[in-house]
Amino acid sequence: MSWSLFDSGRVRSQIELENALRDESVLAYRQTVLTALLEVEDAMIAAAKEQERHRALVEAVAANRKAVDLSTTLYSAGEADFLNVLAAQRSLYSAEDALVQSTGTTSTQLIALYKALGGGWEAR
Repeated sequence: MSWSLFDSGRVRSQIELENALRDESVLAYRQTVLTALLEVEDAMIAAAKEQERHRALVEAVAANRKAVDLSTTLYSAGEADFLNVLAAQRSLYSAEDALVQSTGTTSTQLIALYKALGGGWEAR
């Protein structure tokens, strides 16, 4: 083992450089972890909000189905005109359309959450 006694501070400079590089790597790692946690949090919030919206739409579809049944019954009994039945059906179809879209969005949000958590697709 040889050690140069008079190296004009070269070893000390190399040590300081390595320490600075290590510190830079630690900061980059911390930033990466914080970014990943933010992505997971955002994906969880988005998925939860869409699931809540989906539940509300399920209830809206059920309520609109009851409205269609009621308006049809009233029309059959001569208590209401057919425009009420059509309006109720239009509301039902709109709610069902929104529910189908929400189902797709819920799936997309859950996939985004899975990916943010580090999941991936396995090739078989």
